Amino acid sequence: MRRLLSVSLLVLLGCLAAPLPVASQKAPAVGGVAACNQALKLIQEGKPKDALKVLDAAKGTMDAEDEWLWWGNRGHAQRDLRQDNEALASYSKAMELKPDCWFRLDHTLLLHEFGRWDEAVKQLEVEVEPEYQALAGAMRTVIEGPFKARWPNAWKKLEVRSKGGRYHVVSDVGLTVEQLDAIEKEITSLDPADKSDQGRVAKLLKPTDDLVALANLAELTRKEYIRFSGARETDFPKGKVAKLFFFNERGDYQSFASSCGVDITADTVGFYRPSLRYMQLFDRKTGQKYCGISEDTISTFWHEGWHQFFHTLTEQRPIWFDEGLAVFLGYGTIKDKGATIKLGELVRVRGEFLTRYEIIKETINKAGWTSFRRFFRLSPEGWNAGDVDVNYAQAWSIAYYGLSGNNEAFKKDYAKFFFELVKGRNPEELVPEIFTDKKLDQYEKDWLAYWKNI
Repeated sequence: MRRLLSVSLLVLLGCLAAPLPVASQKAPAVGGVAACNQALKLIQEGKPKDALKVLDAAKGTMDAEDEWLWWGNRGHAQRDLRQDNEALASYSKAMELKPDCWFRLDHTLLLHEFGRWDEAVKQLEVEVEPEYQALAGAMRTVIEGPFKARWPNAWKKLEVRSKGGRYHVVSDVGLTVEQLDAIEKEITSLDPADKSDQGRVAKLLKPTDDLVALANLAELTRKEYIRFSGARETDFPKGKVAKLFFFNERGDYQSFASSCGVDITADTVGFYRPSLRYMQLFDRKTGQKYCGISEDTISTFWHEGWHQFFHTLTEQRPIWFDEGLAVFLGYGTIKDKGATIKLGELVRVRGEFLTRYEIIKETINKAGWTSFRRFFRLSPEGWNAGDVDVNYAQAWSIAYYGLSGNNEAFKKDYAKFFFELVKGRNPEELVPEIFTDKKLDQYEKDWLAYWKNI
């Protein structure tokens, strides 16, 4: 019996501020704490621009003891608009007014995204309110990584920044525990003040070829994401660094996930955690290897890597669009020992596993797909309430149709939808604006005809 190859994604939400008491207002305009509540609601609805307008209009209306709320919520809106420097300044002001406020975690998370880990850890030295302490602990674990405690001198050998600077890769792939223990022991025995010993330490800490290759693979993957999405470098916040963890052993992968507060299923190869902005995977040790890890693990990396890439660009990531592109980009080939990759390939059959192609073909034959009018409006709850495997297949088929199909009008609208999301536009407003019901009905007919003949 053939099995379904599903790419696991843990949908893990970051912390949200608790509802605040609403103060009565005599003036027609909303001010004070009420303005903060309204702005927070707009942020949660995916409308940060509107939230910022509400806060700007309420400037100067806060009581002194509540002013930290205004600054923190302003930071939230600026963060969601990818106005990161402004967000950092707003969060700093909130912490100045209330050192233990929950906005400290949002400030720390931004520092983490920019690779300013020493500053981030220092921020976490200040105790936050009790309900946020677990998240603060998980954040510190992600920042410090899985290897520093065990190998306090040798851990640097397991971390490398990619040449493009966009990825920081942490991995013990290509090394055994015994080798790392020996390196740790030798470094401990050397004199840090001796020039000869300094040279020996530098040699011992040189990253392995596999680790460097993984970092190069990440940059190559990013280029493929850009090629398909049409994203521009100017769309990316300058200086942000994606953090990736590749584990050689499943046990270490599971242990690290647990220490970060993540419960994972037995068949999960890897995941991206949005609330802590990091990705982790382990080497399944099956099939052909590239860069020291198996092709199954790399396929999961391509999938989850898209989620991380897309999240860097925008908070507005409708599940049908995000997952469709992730599955589309999860199919690819590697050539020249990892020097060349090509993503977005059409895979009809894949050994013992059912492919998305096979599932969507069967779904169409049985008239089991979801209408475009409904599918393009699916919430995460609606997605998970249905047949998730079919949803993934339909999302993939739409992404493939939007990027490699034969309908130029749909390609144009699909691309426009992406770029409007990157601008921070709310998808609930965008879908009826770009994909009118009349268009969706026609696109659905064209999509069906395309897949029936391919």
